[in-house]
Amino acid sequence: MVNMTNKSIPATKAKTAFAELLDFARMEPVTVTRNNRAVAVVLSPEEYARLVAHDDKYWGEEAKKAAKKGLLGERKSSAFLSAVLNAND
Repeated sequence: MVNMTNKSIPATKAKTAFAELLDFARMEPVTVTRNNRAVAVVLSPEEYARLVAHDDKYWGEEAKKAAKKGLLGERKSSAFLSAVLNAND
């Protein structure tokens, strides 16, 4: 097994031990490095779904705050942009 105890693996080792990388990534995210720089993170589908849900919740809350401040929603923003872009025709 490739040593991935530090949650990081060089790209060359990731290539030669890809199946092991995938197995390890199911337990915790693994950073893939190239020239000692992080270039990718491999994570389980469950962790990815959790992060996406968190992101969606955050931006949903931000949208609610914007609406409370009186900023335009998607429909009004689209109408406004169409009016501005078509004003020059």
